[in-house]
Amino acid sequence: MGQSEKFQSTGEFEEIPEIDDTMLHRDLIDFESHMSALPRISLAISLGCILIFMAQIAQNSLTDVDTLVHIGALDSKRVFDGEYWRLISCMFLHGGFDHLFGNMLMLYVLGMACEHAFGKSQFLVLYMTAGLAGATFSLAGDLPSVGASGAIFGLAGGLIAVFVRHRGKIHLRDHRIGLVIGLWAIYQLALGLINPAVDNRAHIGGLIGGATIGFFLEPTLLHASNKSKKSKRVQLNLIAIVLALAYCSYHFVPRLFESSLASRIKVLICHSDYWFRTMKSVT
Repeated sequence: MGQSEKFQSTGEFEEIPEIDDTMLHRDLIDFESHMSALPRISLAISLGCILIFMAQIAQNSLTDVDTLVHIGALDSKRVFDGEYWRLISCMFLHGGFDHLFGNMLMLYVLGMACEHAFGKSQFLVLYMTAGLAGATFSLAGDLPSVGASGAIFGLAGGLIAVFVRHRGKIHLRDHRIGLVIGLWAIYQLALGLINPAVDNRAHIGGLIGGATIGFFLEPTLLHASNKSKKSKRVQLNLIAIVLALAYCSYHFVPRLFESSLASRIKVLICHSDYWFRTMKSVT
């Protein structure tokens, strides 16, 4: 029977409803409820990384490390010489298709959860801050570094921080979510110990940075009514991010497209010269 029964003194049975999982957690917020399958900021970042990867192919930076460094890879010597914009540009470059695919896949999965928990604005703050933390840790290495994995590890750290800090307010339908995120992070770190090409410094820095920021951010999932006070702080953070991206783009974008642009101009000049000589011979 779906309900328990209690025998009263009158000899009749009184139906008592069973306590199910929904009743136990009715005062908690369902984390998965209304989660969008299209995290807009995450998809926008993915699109940007894909477009930049196409420019990398045009530049032959996937096979030439010097070209990759010139474009915007993280190089500790150049950063210490004043090229601080590399702390951001390295987050949008990748070393190969498998590197790009793996990062964009995890960005979609973790981004979907983080955008739902923190909102789009705070998600961007979390992503960029964690990426900067990962790049800063990576400066301790000697090899050039590229990839969004530091920022993505930060998303995992931010989620773990939310689940821990607000465990009494958020209901997870499947408690294995946090376990899966933790195991994924451990696996990636272990992979970094085996493969010297994997930058574990960026992973650890991003994870620590994301967990720290995520612990202090106020999830919009819990504080939807506190928008006026929160918006001022978020606006200041977004202004700082926009300025940082503008500073990075000023140095990064010209390097990203200079070779391909120069080759196109050269082709146009050659074709123009060809047609000019052809018309001259005809006349």
